Amino acid sequence: MNKEKFLKAEYKPDDNTKGELEKLHKDGESLAGAQLKFADMKNAKLVNADLSNADLTRADFSGASMYGVNLEGANLFKTNFDSTNLKAANMKDCNMLGADFSNTKLNNVDWGKDNKVINEIEAEDALAVGDIITAKEKYHEAEDIYRSLKMSMQAQTLGEDVGKVFIREMIVKRKQMPKFSPLRILSRIAHLSTGYGEKIGNIFYSILAVIVTCALLYGIYGVDYQGRNLSFFANDIQEYGYWATFGNLFYFSVVVFSTVGFGEITPLGFLNKSVMIVEGLIGGIIMSIIMIAIYKHLMDR
Repeated sequence: MNKEKFLKAEYKPDDNTKGELEKLHKDGESLAGAQLKFADMKNAKLVNADLSNADLTRADFSGASMYGVNLEGANLFKTNFDSTNLKAANMKDCNMLGADFSNTKLNNVDWGKDNKVINEIEAEDALAVGDIITAKEKYHEAEDIYRSLKMSMQAQTLGEDVGKVFIREMIVKRKQMPKFSPLRILSRIAHLSTGYGEKIGNIFYSILAVIVTCALLYGIYGVDYQGRNLSFFANDIQEYGYWATFGNLFYFSVVVFSTVGFGEITPLGFLNKSVMIVEGLIGGIIMSIIMIAIYKHLMDR
């Protein structure tokens, strides 16, 4: 069977297309570069098929069995993958804008480096040459794709994959904001400190950083503890010891961060009172975030 006709740009899929492609794949032929615009491929059997760089624009692959399929570089614009098995597929550099992933099985899919879709990569390339308009358009396309994938994965309780896609969605959403806007800055902080609530490791490091930083700040003006000024600059610091002082300040910082507030240590000076207020607010927010993050990981969305 001649596969060359499927590679021609002017090829028009017909009722025989699905059967012929399945036969070619069964015979070990690569289907890379196939022109399958508007093709009716419902329930096709293409396990481990090579469809890299193929044009599947508006093709109907609903119900198809495509485990391990190679779709790297393929055009999947508005392709219908409803109830399709795409487990372990190679989806690097695909244009998935408008693709229907309803009930699509997306376990262990390879999305490429850092899970970026091609639209986000194109946005970064456009931004690098100063094409702001194109960059924003591509970031918006990437946001739509990530949201569609996220919704499909959530329905399948693919918790870890949902988290990765959600992070990418939030990143491209942030990059559409004005560069130095307060919302963009806050979004960047949320990304670095908590991974948008998805990275428990980041959250723990942020908790430790806040507690230690505040403990050091408390040591500048000191805190009152049992009639003694706990400060790195107190007269009796040499006798009491820097580590013992820091240990008590660290304890006080933990109490403030966790909003427990035992009250046996009190801050001295306007700076320490201000730090205590800020740390308490930050602690309440981060503790809420980490409880939600742990719950989501345990429940495996």
